[in-house]
Amino acid sequence: MKLHLAGQAPTEDDWAAFVGRQPTGRVWAVATTGIHCRDGCPARPCLRQNLRVFDTRAMAEAAGFRACKRCGGGA
Repeated sequence: MKLHLAGQAPTEDDWAAFVGRQPTGRVWAVATTGIHCRDGCPARPCLRQNLRVFDTRAMAEAAGFRACKRCGGGA
């Protein structure tokens, strides 16, 4: 499975929360790097077209994403 096809594309609300580092309880994944992050990760935000959204960390990892080394990926 290609990472850019896994998960859901962000909605307008998802994107606003991601950029604003607002808590949502969702897991953010970046298709180009294969990494998933938690809310508020201090890493530089990705481009919107590369962002994928998952409901749980387990779902992101099952799709082939690994946890971010800066924030722990939503532990």
